[in-house]
Amino acid sequence: MSKPAVGFLKATFQLACLGALGLSLYSCTTRPPERGRATIQGIQGPPVVRVALGKYFPAAGNTAPVAVEGEYRVVSARSGAQLHHGTALAAGAVAADRAGGIAVGVHRFPERDLRIVPVFDGTLKVGDRFYRGTLRAVVSDEGRLLLVNEVPLESYIAGVLGAEMPLDYPRAALEAQAVAARTYALFEMRRADQDGRSELWHVLDDTRSQVYSGTLRETEKARTVVQATRGVALLSGGRLFCAYFHSTCGGHTEAADLFFDVPRMSPLAGRPCEYCGKGKWSNWEVEIPKKDIAAKLGVKDVSGLRISQKTEGIHALKVEAGGQSWNGLAFRLAVGPDRLPSTAFDVEDRGANFAFRGRGYGHGVGMCQVGTKGMAELGYDSTEILRFYYPSAELLRLY
Repeated sequence: MSKPAVGFLKATFQLACLGALGLSLYSCTTRPPERGRATIQGIQGPPVVRVALGKYFPAAGNTAPVAVEGEYRVVSARSGAQLHHGTALAAGAVAADRAGGIAVGVHRFPERDLRIVPVFDGTLKVGDRFYRGTLRAVVSDEGRLLLVNEVPLESYIAGVLGAEMPLDYPRAALEAQAVAARTYALFEMRRADQDGRSELWHVLDDTRSQVYSGTLRETEKARTVVQATRGVALLSGGRLFCAYFHSTCGGHTEAADLFFDVPRMSPLAGRPCEYCGKGKWSNWEVEIPKKDIAAKLGVKDVSGLRISQKTEGIHALKVEAGGQSWNGLAFRLAVGPDRLPSTAFDVEDRGANFAFRGRGYGHGVGMCQVGTKGMAELGYDSTEILRFYYPSAELLRLY
């Protein structure tokens, strides 16, 4: 592994840019979500996406439970040489050894960077989940074991779709989610190239990128939706962009540049949304002890906590407390996204606690997933949904 790849591991746990049937399966009420074709340099077919498995990146104790249900090969990632061929890999440990090599079950290899390649796709198991593609195991210069699932992009999207959206949502909503997830992944792959981390990983498998669960939720329905939208992505000015999405906007999506380090652009400028009002997070109220907020923010006194600025929509842009100021998203993440559902809130002092009353769930940028469900139930197709949530975006097939 090169020095740039190792060095970039320091950024692994920072907030990242926060899913065999043909088109004939489209019903008469929907149409393929594309209007033409486009060529993006370097993309001529489904690329392989490198997914860092967050639980094992690095692995606790430098070991991880790995199995292969069938034949497999162990290959040097550097030379491509086959190091071992087995009929099956019983559930056991892949581990970094003290000499800097890697153990795969009972076999030990002096390599610091190798791949476990199943002969039959989908037979790789890490922990309690099965994965398509191959498993790359790397020992960093610090001696930590890192696991990366290398998988074709379309298989990756099939593993994202059901993890990011309920598969009982209408077909049009699922198609929109597949396109957004593909666009997000392709954008992150390009950014990984620029950042110098792509030699090892492109995306994480959790909410720091987008949630990917291997084949856990990869149903026939998910595969059908992914295949029907194969290669379709969103572009702005002929370029990929970070197609953010979230659960529920609460009535207004927000401009991405207010909460993320991205340029202002029309597809991510924010807009009113009247389609998520029936969702469980349309209105909410939570109380959080002041002492908990102070501890999370790292300040002594939060008694004067207030929203000093709101966006043009409904979200808190700046929150002040203890003489300090936070961006609304940074405040929510610091307090805990599991405790503060969204950035669209008002706050009330209730003595020992603050009461937060708000709308929506998530960061509020890009596509509102509950809104896609509402639009689909009203008869909108996936193209119309995507163009609503990403205004002026081009919807094109890349391969």
